[in-house]
Amino acid sequence: MSIVDSLWSSPADAEDERRRSNYQPIEELEALSRQEYDFVVVGGGGSGATAAIEAADRGASVLILEKTTIPGGSTLASGGTIRLVSDQAGTVEHFWQLSQGATPRDVVEAFVAGLAELPHWVQQHGGELVVREEREGGGGDHARVFPISRPGSSFPNFPSADSLAPRALLRSDLSTRKTGEALWDFLAANLAERRVPLVLGARVVRLLQDFPARRVVGVEVEVPGGLLSVRARQGVILCSGGYAFNDELMREHFGLPLPTVCPPGRATGDGVRLAQDVGADLWHMGATAASVGYRPSELLAGFQCKMPSYGFVMVDQVGHRYVAETSLENHSAVLTMLAQDPLTGEYLRTPSYVIFDETTRLSGTVAHLPHGANRRYPWSSDNSEEVRRGWIKRADSLDELAEQLGLPVDALHHTIDEFNGCASRGDADALGRTPELMHPIVAPPFYGAEVFPIIVNTQGGPRRDARGQILRADGLPIPGLYGAGELGSMWNRLYPGAGNICEALVSGRLAVQSALEAVVLAR
Repeated sequence: MSIVDSLWSSPADAEDERRRSNYQPIEELEALSRQEYDFVVVGGGGSGATAAIEAADRGASVLILEKTTIPGGSTLASGGTIRLVSDQAGTVEHFWQLSQGATPRDVVEAFVAGLAELPHWVQQHGGELVVREEREGGGGDHARVFPISRPGSSFPNFPSADSLAPRALLRSDLSTRKTGEALWDFLAANLAERRVPLVLGARVVRLLQDFPARRVVGVEVEVPGGLLSVRARQGVILCSGGYAFNDELMREHFGLPLPTVCPPGRATGDGVRLAQDVGADLWHMGATAASVGYRPSELLAGFQCKMPSYGFVMVDQVGHRYVAETSLENHSAVLTMLAQDPLTGEYLRTPSYVIFDETTRLSGTVAHLPHGANRRYPWSSDNSEEVRRGWIKRADSLDELAEQLGLPVDALHHTIDEFNGCASRGDADALGRTPELMHPIVAPPFYGAEVFPIIVNTQGGPRRDARGQILRADGLPIPGLYGAGELGSMWNRLYPGAGNICEALVSGRLAVQSALEAVVLAR
């Protein structure tokens, strides 16, 4: 087994996952397609599963089509955190302010209203949302000083930030696992109980419309030997995730492809193309939640970075620091790391480099592992195996380390000397990093690793309204077409944390509710 396969392939419990009674191989789709469904859901992750559960609860027939062979999407590989709501009006105000005019207020209001109902919905379906233990700087991972995770909003300076309630994780007898895996087990068990068929290996290639109304009435799916049509009476719900693995879309909207923690085979932007083909408008395409992370060349997905102690800095390609590292929020690294040089147009901060010494190497793992495609990789506690692999460079002197990393020797020396001087004198540095958050980098050997903004999820996709309807460029809804989850998320460039997973659940439910209400109104 190659290193690629061993890191992101599914363990034994995923084999058990495939054997759930409601999961069907693509070969079964022809028989299933002889029935016309109320809803066809494109994408078998968190938003798609929640939409299907809601549909089944309301007496509607539903079919889920998932293009990969393992369902769960980004939800399965996520941290699984869900934002609770105590002050509904304040939460709306804060989220709307973070959108900076790019998301209508009624969309935010609909989301927060659904979020306030979510604990009850979870309880009705056999689970409980339990407040996650966290603290300033560390989130749920206490040995973490960079990048930090604030317990409230990622942007506490914005209005009404203090109104946000804590983050929660799902607890349920339906799962023995944790984080996003526990959440997926909960959703998958509810799908199985309702006998919702979920077809694996079913890639949707086209949305079907009737004319002249241009209503979306079904989908066309790739099957062995050709294409197969599946009809939907009430609507098609696009829940197919983001586009972190689509280099063309990444170059168009971010300037260059970035690494991701997403499971390979997903996040390829299929939903963007499907929606555009039927005239959908797009929004939030340049928005993402992105941490700082590593991209080993032999892997398809990367790792999030985590520095466990204060003896480190992050420098750009000319050896200069550019941010107070211990203030950089976990999901907002892209905001500073993707700055282009105004004279050359170069991305001098992508990649950047984390520099540390032997004391820091021995203080704990320098990767954040609870979620992502490589969450089962056994990163060594002293980082020695990753040094051996070459993911982290080792050198006996700063001069040698600079040469290995391709950094200017004099500039790196100056940066480290300046940092060490502030740390030794007890002075804050010019970037605002305070002395209690600085340890001198003095104990050889020295280490350095290439780091990038690493995609947790993209936010962009087809624009949708407060009812989950996908909209055309003129603002009118495309009849019969709805969106949910990461594809066309409500979040813009400023992401508050703990928002995407709960949006998946809320928007999945909302899309079904809106479609069924539209049917009642039409009668």
